[in-house]
Amino acid sequence: MANIDTTTIEGFEALTPEQKVEALLKLDIPERVDMTQYVSKATADKYSSEVAALKKQLQGKMTEDEAAAAEKQAQWDSLQEQMKALQADNEKLKRERTEAAYKARYLAMPGFDEKLAEETAKAMAAGDMDKVFANQQKANEDYKKQVQAELVKRDPKPGGAGGGGKGEPDNVKWARDRAKQRAAAMSAGSDAMKKFIL
Repeated sequence: MANIDTTTIEGFEALTPEQKVEALLKLDIPERVDMTQYVSKATADKYSSEVAALKKQLQGKMTEDEAAAAEKQAQWDSLQEQMKALQADNEKLKRERTEAAYKARYLAMPGFDEKLAEETAKAMAAGDMDKVFANQQKANEDYKKQVQAELVKRDPKPGGAGGGGKGEPDNVKWARDRAKQRAAAMSAGSDAMKKFIL
């Protein structure tokens, strides 16, 4: 049991025993505190310093962890960029391969020259069907012109149509000869008339 500190009572030594008892009864005594859950100041200070050291260590470790995490994130970002670049290259190669295949097919079709085939292949790969149909119409018209020009070259000229007398029919030859004779006779008659008139 805790002792009562009588020095807090003013003039306690000069009081009579009855007055001392009365003063002690009026004194507020704090309730007893259970100290079994408490540790000494030395122990608390020891644990406090250990906690501070551990906290400092943890902060250093967190910085290392954060640095490692930042490095991993940078590597991840770099890999993502490389992946995007590879995907873009892959898409470009696919598009070029598709365009080359379409171009080869268009070059095999009549009416398509190199430029028109390439333009149409790019439009086809891009899905621009209006351009594809317009170019096919143009190729058809060009091919039609080529066929007509070839037919004109191969078509023989009919006889008597400026063929230079080669393979002329007899009636055309006879008419030409008669026309020459008549012209000669007219010229001779004209000359004879001039002699009489002068």
